[in-house]
Amino acid sequence: MRSLSLRVRSLLIACVALLVFIPVTVFTLSQAYTSSLEEAKYNELKLMTLSLISVFEMDDGAPVMPDMLFDEQLNLPDSGYLGVIQLTQATVWISASGLETHVDTLPTPPDIGEEFYVAGHPLDGQHPDYFVYSYTAEFEDGDGYLPVTFFVFNHNADFENERRIYLRSVWQYLIALGFGLIILLVLGMNTLLKPVRALIQEIELTSHGQQHQLSANYPSEFTPLKQSINALLSAEAEQRQRYKNSLGDLAHSLKTPLAVALGTPDLPRSAQEPLQQIDALIQRQLKRATAGASSWEKGIEIAPVVKQITNALNKVYRDKSLQISVEGNDGQFYGDKTDLMEILGNLMDNACKAADRHIRITITEHPYQTDLCIEDDGPGIPPEQVERLLTRGQRLDAYTEGQGIGMAVVADLLAAYEAKLAIGQSTLGGAIFTLSFPAPLRMPG
Repeated sequence: MRSLSLRVRSLLIACVALLVFIPVTVFTLSQAYTSSLEEAKYNELKLMTLSLISVFEMDDGAPVMPDMLFDEQLNLPDSGYLGVIQLTQATVWISASGLETHVDTLPTPPDIGEEFYVAGHPLDGQHPDYFVYSYTAEFEDGDGYLPVTFFVFNHNADFENERRIYLRSVWQYLIALGFGLIILLVLGMNTLLKPVRALIQEIELTSHGQQHQLSANYPSEFTPLKQSINALLSAEAEQRQRYKNSLGDLAHSLKTPLAVALGTPDLPRSAQEPLQQIDALIQRQLKRATAGASSWEKGIEIAPVVKQITNALNKVYRDKSLQISVEGNDGQFYGDKTDLMEILGNLMDNACKAADRHIRITITEHPYQTDLCIEDDGPGIPPEQVERLLTRGQRLDAYTEGQGIGMAVVADLLAAYEAKLAIGQSTLGGAIFTLSFPAPLRMPG
C-alpha cells in the first residue's frame, strides 16, 4: 500500500481532531448555555414568587389575593406560567393563567425557605416538563403563625425551543469554522511544503545531471540537509574521479609491459596467445569496473548512438547489402556513452553477422525504463539455447562462433547498469534481443 503524503496525513489528523473537537465543544457549550438558562429561569420564577408574597394577605384565617396581579403571565390563560398557593397542604388559590390546567400533584414544599425544581415535575400527570419554584413563609393568624407555600410553575417549551435554536446555531457555526480551518490548513501546508517541493525539484535536476550542487535558498531547518547532500555529491564525484584515474593508471602501467612483451621478436607463439588474452581480460575488467548506472548523470539520447553505429556497420557489411531500420527516437541511457556504444556495437554487430537482409531496431521509452529491441531475419536461436543463455553464470557468447569476449563484456555492462536482457523469436524470422535500461526514479512533485 502506498504511504500517504504529509499533506494527506495532516488533513486526516485535522479532520479527526475536528470530528472530536466539534461535538465536545457543542456538548460543553450546551451544558454551559443550559446552566445559564436555568439560572435565569430560577431568578425569573423567584421574582414572580416574591411578587405573589408581596400581595398575599390573611383575613380571619382566609387567604386574600387581588384579582389582577403585577405579572401579566399569571393573568393570561395558556401563558405557560401558573401560580399556586398552598395552606396547610391544601391548595387555596390558583392564578387566572391556570383556569384550564388541572393541578393533580404538587412538589413537597420546604419547611421554611425556597426550593427550585428543574423541568421535569408532573404537574397534571401528563406533561412532566415544568420548572417549579416554591417558597414557604409564615404569616400571622390570630394566635400564631401559619406556613404558607407559594408555587410558580413554568412550562419548559419555550426553554427547549430556545435551547434547540442555540444548539442549531452552534453546530452551523462550528461546522463552518471547521471547513474554514481545513481550508487554512491546506493553504498553510502548501506554504509550509513549498521549500520541500523546491528541494525535491532541485534534487531531481541534480539526479539528471542538469546541475551539480543544491544552490537554492532554504529555511534554516533545511540548511544541514542541503549541506549534507552537497557534501555527498562532492564526495561521490571525487571518488568516481579518483577511481577512474586509478584504473587509468593501472591500465597504462600494464599496457606498456604487455606491448613490450608482445613486440618481442623471439616471443614463442605459445606465449603470444596467453598475453593477448591477458590484455583482453584487463580491458574487460577495466570496462566492467568503471561502468555502472549513476543517478547523478544526465541521460544520453539512444537514437543518435544507434544511428552512429548503424552508419559504421553499413560500411563494414556493405557486401551483404543489409537493410537496417530504426524505429522510435525517444529514450535515454543514464550512464557513460562509451558503455552504451560497447553494448549496442556488440549486439548490432552480431545481428549483422546473423542477418540475411533485414535488421530492425526499435526504441521505446516508458515512465521507468527504456526498451531497445534488436531483431534480425537470420536463423535465430533455438529455444533450448535461449534458456541456457539466460541462465545465471552462462556466457552470452556461447551461442555462436567468432564473438570472442564481446558478449561477455556486454553481460558485465548490463549487470553493472542493472539492465535486463531477453532473447526471443523475432517476427522477422530470426532472433530478437530486448534490452531494458532502468531510468532514475522520479521525485514526487
